[in-house]
Amino acid sequence: MNGYLMARRLWRGVLGLALVTVAGGAAAAPGVRTVPACTKVNVSATIDVPAGTTWDGVAKYGKWVCLVGTASNMKGTQSESQVPMFKLNNGSTVKNVVIGDGSLGTGTNLAAGGADGVHCYGVCNVTNVYWADVGEDGATVKKLSGVTSKLTISGGAAFKAADKLFQHNSDGTLVIQDFYADNIGKLVRSCGNCSTQYARKVTVTGVRLGTVNSSGIGVNSSYDSKSGIAGQYDVATITDLVYSGSKPKCEGFVGTGSGSEPVKDGNASNVARACVFK
Repeated sequence: MNGYLMARRLWRGVLGLALVTVAGGAAAAPGVRTVPACTKVNVSATIDVPAGTTWDGVAKYGKWVCLVGTASNMKGTQSESQVPMFKLNNGSTVKNVVIGDGSLGTGTNLAAGGADGVHCYGVCNVTNVYWADVGEDGATVKKLSGVTSKLTISGGAAFKAADKLFQHNSDGTLVIQDFYADNIGKLVRSCGNCSTQYARKVTVTGVRLGTVNSSGIGVNSSYDSKSGIAGQYDVATITDLVYSGSKPKCEGFVGTGSGSEPVKDGNASNVARACVFK
């Protein structure tokens, strides 16, 4: 074989490998998902997952379980006094479990034992978790001193959220990938009036939404003088978000300080810089 043919075949091989790699890395949104069949397990207090460890429901119980809060502050109401089902410490992971009792009906205020979902302090992973009935929130990013927050939610699904599903209260990044949600208020909300505000990042990749009652993603596309970070703004980077409803996929708010209520940002340029679709 002459040098020209060898070089040509080598180039074809390299090009084919590159195409396979690109295809394999594509972030396709999943199809419609349902909650795995699970055995109900009552929970009376927050499950504290130590730093750097993994809490795997299937490994722990040998099957899928649905954890249902029984304490008065774990009923899954919209009360701000709800405590989380899981507290994830820095570097920890929760995976392969169902939160809440999904058999109680179709509404979004059923007090189905979902508690306040998952609280992440620092860098955490929530992998293949299903919220059969979202409580006060599904998951919340909390600030851990000295650590830039990053919560990665990968796989799984969530249903029946009266308000936002995921709440970003800290600095850093909230990542949602390969996820399905239906009958929710919002997929994500960056805190509009936390006592300490940050310019936050949200990354949404390969997500499918069914019924959305408010909006897909709510970020602070600007901050006012009460926020302490006037002139800054959040950025949501959105790739392959599949949603066909009438509510906006992403909308902007004017972030403010504690005790004040955020309003929608009427500046289209602000919203465009904060809601980045790729």
